[in-house]
Amino acid sequence: MNLVVVGGGEIGAQIAGSLHRSHNVTVMDLDEGRAEAFEQLDVRFLRGNGADPDDLRAASADKASAFIACTLNDDINVLACLAAKGLGAKETMAFVTRQRYVDAFKQRGAMESIGLSIDRILWPQRTLAHQIAEIVRVPRALDTATFAGGRIKMVEYRLNEGDPYLGEPLQATVLPEGVLVVGVVRGDGFIVPSGTTVLEVRDKVVFMGTNDAVKRLEGRFSPSRRRQRVAIVGGGNVGFMVADELQEYGIDITLIEADEERSEKLATHLAKVLVLRGDGTDLELLEQERIEDADVIVAVTSDDATNLLVSLLGKQLGIPKVITRVGRARNRRLFERVGIEAPLTPRTAAVQEVLNWLKLDHVDHLASIEDRAEVMEVTFPYDASAGEVRQLGSPRNSLIGAIVRKNRAFVPRGDTVIQPGDHLFLVTTPDNVPAVEAWLERHERSRPA
Repeated sequence: MNLVVVGGGEIGAQIAGSLHRSHNVTVMDLDEGRAEAFEQLDVRFLRGNGADPDDLRAASADKASAFIACTLNDDINVLACLAAKGLGAKETMAFVTRQRYVDAFKQRGAMESIGLSIDRILWPQRTLAHQIAEIVRVPRALDTATFAGGRIKMVEYRLNEGDPYLGEPLQATVLPEGVLVVGVVRGDGFIVPSGTTVLEVRDKVVFMGTNDAVKRLEGRFSPSRRRQRVAIVGGGNVGFMVADELQEYGIDITLIEADEERSEKLATHLAKVLVLRGDGTDLELLEQERIEDADVIVAVTSDDATNLLVSLLGKQLGIPKVITRVGRARNRRLFERVGIEAPLTPRTAAVQEVLNWLKLDHVDHLASIEDRAEVMEVTFPYDASAGEVRQLGSPRNSLIGAIVRKNRAFVPRGDTVIQPGDHLFLVTTPDNVPAVEAWLERHERSRPA
């Protein structure tokens, strides 16, 4: 595949790093200094303007199988995709940060009515805001995600003293029917668990199961159902969208925004939210507004340093859950090392969406688990032989967490029979896609002629 990426920043570098070994990748950016980030990759780097047709021709955009514009400028991304499409690029994707572009380029939208189209508009901040809102809604959860149209759910908890499931092998642990432990984050490592795995205090444990079963699990970790209180620091796009989504669930929300004009606008549009104009790093303000009574504090300004300080203040005030936006993926480990348990970046999910859109393998990349593992969906080959899980096994360093068969979701046991056409939800490491594909191919060839 010939791939052209306009934008050599962090997202462009992650996309190129994921694809350069098996595809022809060209990266274009106006900043020549960004070429250094690609020196260790088999990537062609060009200095140029993604909205300039001559520069696009030099990058061979006219021959591109896929064209992705991921600069920090919405207008450049949109213009670049329209120009590339006009030159002959087969598929185009634009990263944006505003709703108006999502609306303009939707099917039967304003742009399509005048003959202009972009194949995919991607808004990472919207995805991040929804992810944050979902985590807030599950008390104590560090992360959560749903798959298969909401029939399968994944949730991650940090285990503390007195929590259930500690100190005994998983094979002897009684979980709610329909739930499995599919991963354990211990220190800097990720464990694909087996029956002999023993959960320890401070482990971050990932559970997967049917939606109803996971709700029963959530009750084991947080039996109280009192009205939640949430503090949000940062009233940009992400902060606004988080507050807007949460206010519909009967949650008490306080949003702190430093800019006076922006805070007035937020107060107008968020009728059920208390909007305060002020500095979210001002400890006196936080104490005055009794932010320490919050169940969750969400730091989503556009500055990583500010978010880190807000998070540390939240920990100092004793707020049980701290959720933090991390703009630069490389800063994530820093946030974790100082005790911030839920640092989230929009870029990781965005790169997964790119890989799924390109359909480069037989795997759908559904969700990342702390940048250490991911959830993948695969289809068991239609011409493979059925067999029990204990006989078929699973791909190396992987675990089958759930199965969907004809719209019915269930969690497998050793004697569960996998049928051709089943959708398997695997937890594995990102570098394990070749092993997953080899496993599928092996079973595809195993059926007798």
